[in-house]
Amino acid sequence: MIIRKITLAVILVIILPGLGLASAGDASFIFLRIGSGSRPAAMAEAVTASGADITSAFYNPSLLKSFEGNNQAVFMYNSYFSDVSQNYLALAFKGKKSAIGGYLYLGRVADLERRIGPDPQPSGTFDENNFVSALSYSRGYLNYNFGLSLKYAYERIDSESAHAVMFDFGLLIPLTDEISAGAAARNIGSKPKFISTGFDLSREFRLGLAYKPEYFQQKVEVVADGVMYSDIDSKINLGAEYNFPQYFALRAGYGIGYDSRGISFGGGLYYRQFKFDYAFVGYKNDLGNAHRFTLIATF
Repeated sequence: MIIRKITLAVILVIILPGLGLASAGDASFIFLRIGSGSRPAAMAEAVTASGADITSAFYNPSLLKSFEGNNQAVFMYNSYFSDVSQNYLALAFKGKKSAIGGYLYLGRVADLERRIGPDPQPSGTFDENNFVSALSYSRGYLNYNFGLSLKYAYERIDSESAHAVMFDFGLLIPLTDEISAGAAARNIGSKPKFISTGFDLSREFRLGLAYKPEYFQQKVEVVADGVMYSDIDSKINLGAEYNFPQYFALRAGYGIGYDSRGISFGGGLYYRQFKFDYAFVGYKNDLGNAHRFTLIATF
């Protein structure tokens, strides 16, 4: 009973700061909302309580130790809209009770038009470049997993740049043999400052459930996340996965509350200690589509 009360208190501490914070896009470093991994993307990023590989630790650091094996390495390439790309590299080492790891990603938006005053013709083009590095740690206590990530982010827009240091916190709780709950707070940290003006980070607060029915021998998983942001309206993400161990996986998801993002789907192929994952994410309003390719090695 005491453990349950403590768990509830931790969830409230993580989630309550996100309630009622949305205020029409007044945050900076929006690229922090671009997730990692093909599996999360195919399942509409509803992975706060579901961690089959270390890419889920991007959303909830307590999931860092949820993968099979002792160590895991991941490389991902994300073709995100037109002229937007992302490269992601992650590595984790797992012991009996804890795991440590980290990730790096580089993002780029190419050929943005530069305009001066009311002139309808652009005077040239420039690029936006961003960089994030993170060191993560997860530890199990009783049946619970706790996680923490320390992150550094940098962004350069044309000739101006800014940086920030931030933390992610996470918790994973097995409610029953079939159901798990997860909670996370992301991007809690300093204000990036462009020239002389500081801007708040795009903070994120997540609460998720994962259900693996025993009837399907836990090959089927259904997931749902509620996500609250400091600068935009809350979202609901829904996803599902059919996983045939050592052979393949099929996945699909849908996001509710998004202006442009719609359905997503994808899958994975296994070969010995390697897995190749792919995700397709459809967007409306002539934004194009996103394709994520991920190679995972477990050893």
